[in-house]
Amino acid sequence: MNVRPNLARLDELGQRLADQAFRTLISLCPEIRSASPARQEAVCAAMRAKVAPVTDSLLEDARLAPCLAEAAFHNAVLTLALAGVEALQAKAMSPMYRSTSPTTTPTRKARHAQHVHHH
Repeated sequence: MNVRPNLARLDELGQRLADQAFRTLISLCPEIRSASPARQEAVCAAMRAKVAPVTDSLLEDARLAPCLAEAAFHNAVLTLALAGVEALQAKAMSPMYRSTSPTTTPTRKARHAQHVHHH
């Protein structure tokens, strides 16, 4: 069994995914180009934190429905770009707009559950 070609293809997939995610991020938030290096690193770190689960999901989706592999790839790109956008917006949020309440902001999943509960 030759594992090398699979690793090479996985590396190529990861590179394409990263390239497209960064292009998408720059398209959505061109201000990232003028952000400080520390802010850019925070955005990249947020995107890197999502790479493993996004890649696993992409590979699983492509395995289950090969005809939807391209759509799964685009979904992965958007998921990574969204992580970058959220990190950029979190860093850019002005302190005067931040909540001073002791409770934490609900996660997207919690907000969705609340929305579903009301309907």
